[in-house]
Amino acid sequence: MTISTQPAAPALIADLQRRLDGYASSRTREWWESYVQGEAAFRGVPMGKVRDAVTAWHVANRLHGRAAADQLDLALALVREPMSEDKLAGILMLQEILLPAGLLDCDAVDAFADLFDEGHIADWNVSDWFCVRVLGPLVERYGPSCARAVADWKDAENVWRCRAAAVAFVNLASRGDEAVPGLVDLLLDTCDATVRRPERFIQTGTAWALRELALAAPDRVAAFLRTHRARLSGEALRSAVKKLDGPVAAELLAPAR
Repeated sequence: MTISTQPAAPALIADLQRRLDGYASSRTREWWESYVQGEAAFRGVPMGKVRDAVTAWHVANRLHGRAAADQLDLALALVREPMSEDKLAGILMLQEILLPAGLLDCDAVDAFADLFDEGHIADWNVSDWFCVRVLGPLVERYGPSCARAVADWKDAENVWRCRAAAVAFVNLASRGDEAVPGLVDLLLDTCDATVRRPERFIQTGTAWALRELALAAPDRVAAFLRTHRARLSGEALRSAVKKLDGPVAAELLAPAR
């Protein structure tokens, strides 16, 4: 029998957490907790130092030599940890190590869905990090089939996963179909579902996606907003029209007669 000399996941996670704690400060923790209004727990580590810790930890433990599935499991385990910096460490591992190395593909989308549904991604800060750092780059790399897999979250009961169905595309939307073939139709279809949800963060996520899409397809976004204006909160509508031409935005913001 061969006995592995590689550290097990709990030991690896504990090693990274010690590295993160070495960068932590009470001042940074208080700033982050104030920023997210107490909705998440923090160690107090600046984002740049989280990146430094992850990079050094990955090299020191020779994780590049591990199987892709093992590295993915480790990144997912970090996102399941309660502290926000641990979650960000897992997100950075996915975005900056596994994806560029070709060790992450859209087969992981179901596992990502579980992170939301099990409550491991449950505040706007971590949710948006995951969307723009993992889901968006994953879609851009793998194209329409991956985009559809993420957009299918539009019907998710979980608030944060439903929000992610739109927010995942915010960094791609301004380029429309040039970013991903069929993106304009797909994102408008997604927003047609999410706009019907009254929860604030789904409303604002929908508006964010529409605001960016307006740079690629202003007429279609304006038509969408005319159809769905009554479903959008005032906050969401004001956000959604920001990148439309002034007269169009003014028309959409004017009180209904």
